[in-house]
Amino acid sequence: MARLLWYLAIAAFIGALLIGASYVAAYSAVGTMLGAPPPKMGKRSQELLWKGDPDLPGRPRVWRFSFGPTMIPGARSVTIWIDLMGKVVQVEPKDLRGRLAGFHDRGI
Repeated sequence: MARLLWYLAIAAFIGALLIGASYVAAYSAVGTMLGAPPPKMGKRSQELLWKGDPDLPGRPRVWRFSFGPTMIPGARSVTIWIDLMGKVVQVEPKDLRGRLAGFHDRGI
């Protein structure tokens, strides 16, 4: 019985490490997308959607980062979906990269 509990504790520890590494990869992808220095993005929330996001085709497992209200012109709120390996899946608004480029070009 003690061996079973030990294996469960090790499995839980490894799972926590994997989820932590996934979060770091997703957070890094968001930081790379927003650029340096990042604009004032307002309140941030993040959520791991383990069962998938019904708003995305195929319902992939993703991290969803939501920001708002932002200082980016024309983008009152921003949502970025990142897969568990740190790859950007979808961005709302669709033209966020262009808006960010214009935002950084103005030097704000």
